[in-house]
Parts: sequence; C-alpha cells; structure tokens
Amino acid sequence: MSNISVVIPHFNNGLDIKRAYESVLKQTLLPAEIIIIDDCSLDKSILIDIVDNHSNTTVNLKVFFLEENSGPSFARNLGVKSAKSDYIAFLDSDDVWLPNKLEIQYKIMLDKNLKFSFHLYSAFPIKSFLNEHSLKKISLYALAKKQIICTPTVMLEKKFFQKFNEDVRYCEDFLCWVMTNNSNYFYMIDGVYSNGFKRQYGDSGLSANLKEMHYGFIKVCYILWLKGYWKWWCFMYFIVLEYVKYPLRLFKSKFR
Repeated sequence: MSNISVVIPHFNNGLDIKRAYESVLKQTLLPAEIIIIDDCSLDKSILIDIVDNHSNTTVNLKVFFLEENSGPSFARNLGVKSAKSDYIAFLDSDDVWLPNKLEIQYKIMLDKNLKFSFHLYSAFPIKSFLNEHSLKKISLYALAKKQIICTPTVMLEKKFFQKFNEDVRYCEDFLCWVMTNNSNYFYMIDGVYSNGFKRQYGDSGLSANLKEMHYGFIKVCYILWLKGYWKWWCFMYFIVLEYVKYPLRLFKSKFR
C-alpha cells in the first residue's frame, strides 16, 4: 500500500472510465484510495456498476455524483479536498497508466523529497513498459518551448497543492502546476508511464479548439505574472514563444 490518492474527473466517457479505473487497480503499487468525480454525466450506469463491483478491499473507492456540470477544475479540486493521502496522482478518464507508474514515481518522490514530479506521456497506446528511467531537472524556460506536463503524469504532495482556477477554461492545468511547484525547475521522470488514445491537439475535447487554447494560455501567463509567480522577462519569454508556436500548430493541424 502507499500514501497516494488517485483523482479522476469523469464526464460522459462511457467505457473509458472503466478502462482508466482498471489501470489503477493493475498497479504494482496500489494507491490507498481512488476518487472519481462524476461531473453530472447523462449516463451513470457504468460508474454505478464500478461501485457495485469494486471488490479490492485494500483500495478505498469514493465516487461523487455532482448534481450540475461544474467542469474538470471543480471536479479535481473536490477530489483533492476529499483525499486522505499525503500524495495526489491525477488521471483523466480517457487515459490509462502503465502498471509500474505509481511504484516508480512514488519511490522517487519519497527518495528525493519532491513536492511535485511528472513523467512522459504518449498520446497513443504503448505495448510495453519500462523499468529503466532517469530523473531530469527541467527549467521553467524549457516548458515555454514545449509544454510536456500532461495531467495523467503528475504526482504532487497535497500540502503544496494550489487549487485549479475554476474560472479558467483552457490551460488551467499548466497554471496549477506552475503555482504548485513554485520553482524555476521541474523534476521529470524520463520514461513513458501513461498513455491516451488521441492526439494532444486537433482531436475531440477542449484541445480541439486551437484558437481558444492559444488565448487561454496567454490568459494563464498574465495570471502568473500578476500573481507574482513570474518576473516580467519570464512572462515576455513565454508570450513571444507562444505567438511563434501558435501559427505552427495551426499549420500542422491542417495536415492531420
């Protein structure tokens, strides 16, 4: 057992949530609890079935059924607030973890006394998992060139968690990670331990709207500057690079 709570928001994902849930139970190191927050889905039958058939007595299962749709930020905040463990691992309902994800990441968090870490992510399913990995120190400025922190890869110490901004619809996860980590460096486990089933940009979901993602990211940069997390030169660096990358994303999306 571990001192980890897994937080999974869910909204109309059908069988995907069952796949995500099962990937948690297949971990070589099990979490203390799994917290699923249903954001007022139209069909709750699969979640009810998960609750009725949850038989793992070592892993506590909590499922919250929201009475109105409140968005993923509200759902994740509720999940973290209700968590009993000292460490939080996030998973999206349409993603899965590889079997040794929690074991590797949790050990590194404890051994290195980290408050925040992430690992690599594959947008498509991968057939095998790695036992070899390294820990790298990634500068904040490197994330301006390529934002590689995907939600299902993050583990953090709960006492340092800064809530997801529920008024920000796009890039709210990046805002949360920067505020929670509150450092010029991030620790990355150089291995793929989570995968999805679609491209990061250009497919269904919020990331399909590249224009809104672009302006959402600029808004997040302003928030980080105004709240004092970034100096003005850091803010300008991110803004300039975003205006360079945005037309490139649009161009690439036309050929997918």
